[in-house]
Amino acid sequence: MIRTNIQRLFIIFLNQKIVNNFIKYILRNAFRLRISWAWVLFYSIIIKVVKPKNGSVPLNKPTILALTPFRFRGDLNILSDSRQYRVLGLPDKWEVILLRVFWPSNISEIRSEQYYRTSGNDKDVRFQNNLRKSLKLFLLSLYSKLKVDCVISAGVHYETDIKLGLVSEEIGVPYIVFHREGIYMPRALEALENEYRNLGKFVGTHIVVHNEDIKATLIKSAFAGPDEVSVLGCLRMDNFIRRIQLSNINYCSTVLPNNKKVVTLFSFTHGSVAVGVNNAIRHFSKERNEGFIKLFEHVHASIAQLAIQNKDVEFVIKLKWGGEWAEEIECVLRKNNMDISKIKNLQIMIDIDAHDLILRSDIICGFSSTTLLESAIAGKPVIIPHFDEALKKEYTDLVEFKDSYHLFKVAYSVKEFEKLIVECLRNPIKISESQMNGRYAIFERYVSSMSGNTLGKYMEIVNNAIKT
Repeated sequence: MIRTNIQRLFIIFLNQKIVNNFIKYILRNAFRLRISWAWVLFYSIIIKVVKPKNGSVPLNKPTILALTPFRFRGDLNILSDSRQYRVLGLPDKWEVILLRVFWPSNISEIRSEQYYRTSGNDKDVRFQNNLRKSLKLFLLSLYSKLKVDCVISAGVHYETDIKLGLVSEEIGVPYIVFHREGIYMPRALEALENEYRNLGKFVGTHIVVHNEDIKATLIKSAFAGPDEVSVLGCLRMDNFIRRIQLSNINYCSTVLPNNKKVVTLFSFTHGSVAVGVNNAIRHFSKERNEGFIKLFEHVHASIAQLAIQNKDVEFVIKLKWGGEWAEEIECVLRKNNMDISKIKNLQIMIDIDAHDLILRSDIICGFSSTTLLESAIAGKPVIIPHFDEALKKEYTDLVEFKDSYHLFKVAYSVKEFEKLIVECLRNPIKISESQMNGRYAIFERYVSSMSGNTLGKYMEIVNNAIKT
């Protein structure tokens, strides 16, 4: 309780729009005079240990510090559960606070390429040189206290992670990126290449990606060299693949406490695959003039309508996060004269494990999502809505897996979407052996190996970096 209250007071103090210049002056000079023990002590307290499911934290193993830990989507738990590492996490807000003390107030506007520069006499260079000097002193003390052997990030483009990662490298602690984002179609890859090119040059030890497309894009952009990038797949797929291969329903967690059939929609946003390709498009469009606006409305309204018409079936809409996303769904249902609170067999779920949900479901629906491939290798009927904006020229080249639509059921209209779901409920689809082989192939191309040995490969990269 005391620790929590201290942290809250500290956040209130340092998160003001303009941090008191006098206090910043004192903190900066404390670092220059190497009087930073209190700051180091505080950060050693707010950095959290990722505890393994079984047993205590292995103190005699190498220590990994994860930057912006919420971005890893379970990977940190996998590393911790292996009991080969002591895994720590530094919350992103405390990264920003640390940088804000030494950086001007417009920290979010300063891009990485400026941070890399070490020569010149302009204001940005002077700021970044002072920042790096101070961070070196601080991180040397912090890493020594916590016995940090390696620093990891979940994305090559996370600005705050880049700044701490570069300084970590400079003081001899390897910085590795487990790049989480991996599925893009050709047109989206072109936009991604430009984004990587604008980042400058990778300054860490190594980058791990899920597939060859991302590796090729990183190399083509000149952000990283061929020897700096490894294609190892996705850590969190190992256990899922094992669960599928065991084919034992008792081994799979049950999401719903009854034996009703379950239809799951893995929800998508207005931006969906267009986010990042067109910077004007966001996850949810307030103006309702760009992105998959109609597709979002029609798909979610159809799921709700089917729930009303099929009360003996459980319908689930799975979101990645709540807030605005859930509000948008409620909005389109109200627009179609439906109140979600009155549809008892329709649930919106956020924090539930996606793999548990897939294995419990009888039918999976979704649009341009990795969950479609995960559902596919689990042998589930997968229904993809491909109508409204998905048919427009400006968006169709961004839609994922179009070349593999023969492996799924695809609806080209709202009516066909609803019809396919009803037909699958009445007469379950049997997936042919050739279709399953095709599903395995596309999963391995974009996501991970069906051999389920990804963890060992990641550990080899980390261990080699630490030994070097």
